[in-house]
This record gives sequence, C-alpha cells and structure tokens, in this order.
Amino acid sequence: MAQGCLPIGVNGVCLSPVTKYLKLISSKWMIFIIMIFPPDSTPLRYSEIRKRINNINSKKISDTTLASRLNDLEDGKILLRKQFNEIPPRVEYRLTPKGGELQNSLQPLIGWTIKECHKK
Repeated sequence: MAQGCLPIGVNGVCLSPVTKYLKLISSKWMIFIIMIFPPDSTPLRYSEIRKRINNINSKKISDTTLASRLNDLEDGKILLRKQFNEIPPRVEYRLTPKGGELQNSLQPLIGWTIKECHKK
C-alpha cells in the first residue's frame, strides 16, 4: 500500500499522491503556462512566456501571478530556471523531463475539452 493511502480509495485507486500535483496544476493559469512551452525543451524567457499566455487568453496574467506560478513549477521540478550573470539580467525557463511528461499527460484532457466545446 502506498504511503498515506487508505486501504480503499476512489474506485479502487488511491488518490492521496494525486493531491500534490492536482493542487499545483489546478492553480489559475498553470495549465496555460505548462502548455506554452515547446515540447523539445527549448528555453523561453520570462517576457516570451507572458506574451504567449496573453496571446491565447483574453485576460492578461499579472507579473506577480506569473512569477509565483513559475516559482511553483520550478519547486515542483516541472520547470528548470537558469539565470545568466549578465547585465541586464537574463533568465530562461524550460520544461524538465518531468514537465514534458506532464505536458504530454495534459494533451488528452485538452483534446477532450476542445471536443466538448464544439459539441452542439
């Protein structure tokens, strides 16, 4: 039995380990942020991330929220942050292998939502 699981979960599946990542990805803007990264782990700078998010949504993400979400994703080992010692400072973010797996796992959910959106 997995640590923290009761003998009986939901439909026979222990959902205790899911809580951490569901909390992470269910935060506002989080799925958008994860999905805008190129699957080949090409790094993006902060301004490019903000621009890509704002281009796909009519509402704009605040700098405070974006910085917080990027920190959360870095803490969760979904993104890797690399800071260059330059003037002006340069910071790049890229998906980790774990982040790439998460992005791939979200694809079916996104496909389902698109299909539901276009139902008559």
